[in-house]
Amino acid sequence: MAPIIQVFGFSVQAGPLAALIGFVAGLSFAARLARWRDVDGAAIHDAGFYGALAGLLAARFGYVVAHWSAYASEPLSALMPSLTALWPWTGWPVGLAVAGWMLWRKGMARAEVLDVLAPGVLLGAIGMAAADFLNGDSLGLPTTLPWGVALWGVVRHPVPLYEIAALVIIAGSAVVSVRRPLPAGAVALGALAAYAMARVAVDGFRADGALLAGLRVSQLAGVGVSAVALWLLSEVLATSVPAHRNPTHFIEAESHADNSQ
Repeated sequence: MAPIIQVFGFSVQAGPLAALIGFVAGLSFAARLARWRDVDGAAIHDAGFYGALAGLLAARFGYVVAHWSAYASEPLSALMPSLTALWPWTGWPVGLAVAGWMLWRKGMARAEVLDVLAPGVLLGAIGMAAADFLNGDSLGLPTTLPWGVALWGVVRHPVPLYEIAALVIIAGSAVVSVRRPLPAGAVALGALAAYAMARVAVDGFRADGALLAGLRVSQLAGVGVSAVALWLLSEVLATSVPAHRNPTHFIEAESHADNSQ
C-alpha cells in the first residue's frame, strides 16, 4: 500500500488522487462518447463538474456537523479543505441531485444520456477501487495464492484489484455497446446488471461487511439489483424491436397489398 506519494516534490495522498483521476477520466470520456448518441457532451461535462463540486461541499459540511466536537474549539478549521474528512451520506445525494437537476434543465432527462454516462461512471468506479487498494481498505479474506497482498500482517485477497478487473471488462463492453444501434437505456441497464453481478462474485472474497443468511448484504443487494436490471433490459429490448423485424407484420402487409390490388 502507498497512501502517500511524491508528485513534483509534493506529498499527495494516493487514494484521493486515484479517485480524482478516475472521476476526471470518466467525465471526459462520457462527454466524448456523447456524439454517438446525439447527446450534448458539454452539458454532461458541466453537470458532472458542478455536481462533484456541490457533492464535495456537502460531504465536507456533513463531516463537520457529524464531528462538531472536534471543531468546536477552532470553528475556522472547518473551512480548511480536506479530501479525507468527508461524509459520503451527504455528499453523494447532493452531488447527484445537482447534476441531475442541471441535466433536466437542459432537457436531457433521457435514457440516451444514461447510456453515455455508463462507461464514464464505470471509469470513475475504477478510480474509487484503486483508491481503496492504495488506502488498504476493503479487507480481503486470507489466501495462499501468489497474488495475495500483505495487509495488517496477513496475506489477503486483493479485493479492489478483482473489482478493477471486472470494471475494466464491463466498461469496455459498454463502450462498444454505445457505438451500436441499441435501444435507449439498454447500455446503462446492461452495465448495471453486469456490475451488480460482479459485486456478488467479488464481495465473496471480502472479510468485512455485514452478513445475512450466510451472504454479505452487498451480495444480496447485488442479486436484487441485477435481477431488476435484467428484467428492465428484457422489457426495453422487447418493446423496442421495430415492426418490420416481425415476420407476421410482413405477411399481413403483403396480404393487404394483394387485396387492395
